[in-house]
Amino acid sequence: MSGRPPEPGRRSAALAGSTATVTTRAVRVPVGADDVAVSTAAGLAVRTVDRAKARGAPPPCPACGSVHPPPPAVPGPPPGADVWRIGLDGAADALGPVASLLDIRERERAARIRDRLSADRYVLTHGAVRTILGGYLRIAGCTVHWSAGRHGKPEFDGPLSHWQWSLSRSAEHALLAVCLSAPVGVDIERVDERTPAVALAARFLPLDEAASVAAQKTPHAARVAYHRLLSRKEACVKASGGRLLDGLRLNVLTPGTVHGTGAMAGHRWQLRDLSAPPGFVATLAVLDDEVRGVRLFDWGGRATGPEPANFRPPAPSSAADQASCSLTFEFQRSLAEPWPRGECSR
Repeated sequence: MSGRPPEPGRRSAALAGSTATVTTRAVRVPVGADDVAVSTAAGLAVRTVDRAKARGAPPPCPACGSVHPPPPAVPGPPPGADVWRIGLDGAADALGPVASLLDIRERERAARIRDRLSADRYVLTHGAVRTILGGYLRIAGCTVHWSAGRHGKPEFDGPLSHWQWSLSRSAEHALLAVCLSAPVGVDIERVDERTPAVALAARFLPLDEAASVAAQKTPHAARVAYHRLLSRKEACVKASGGRLLDGLRLNVLTPGTVHGTGAMAGHRWQLRDLSAPPGFVATLAVLDDEVRGVRLFDWGGRATGPEPANFRPPAPSSAADQASCSLTFEFQRSLAEPWPRGECSR
């Protein structure tokens, strides 16, 4: 980082009032409260926020005195793994409310990010995580506290230690996975068109994975294949609290059960690919345990009105099917189109 003074307006605008000394631009926070629309699909409540219909100010948080956005409608503890998609662009009006949820360490870290867009995305990500986790725990998001393991894996202490969660952020998208049965890891990453996929795969990946990348018909397909393999490995090591360097030799050529090797010998993961927005790949991994279903949600912190259809699970045909089905992400499909079961159907 250069030693030059920060330029005006470079820090996240949502951090006005932070204890860190930064130059910020003003943000006008809507006076009205969020109007929360709740729709039901397959018995699950999907909550989005419509700030165009605000009706009076919500009461201040009894824990800190700030006014926070309401928590999402969480339909009870996850029976398997819950995955939340968090959109980070087009949500400038959510910055003020969610920034008040961040603790001093998060505010200071956001203030050190020189690029304002990256800082705003960081603030939105952590604010969304706090609203979601607070909804599960039935506490104010500003009172959610966690520690980090040796390699950064977040974890709760004390009576909340059975709650497992994982966060991944790439460009304008973030994913949060929450699980009660076992440690969980989630990863989303952008497919970089500058990646020398074949050369990197030959250098770092097992022989069969490198051969699979090299066998792709186009350079773009090779990049997608390479980044998908990396995403699978990243999800596994995040579930275990390890380092990607230790997971590069994991054989993740196909999803399903993955057994650890080398530094991660003795570990076992259940691995699922998740369909992702164009230009991205995503993966979910659960350590040691069979995933008993995946529920998918959209954090509706944007001011575009209720749009529950853009992230919704298909209706299970029975209670048994609901417990065992594997679900995929779908960001673009409309209500009129059927919901497929794609690469997560293993």
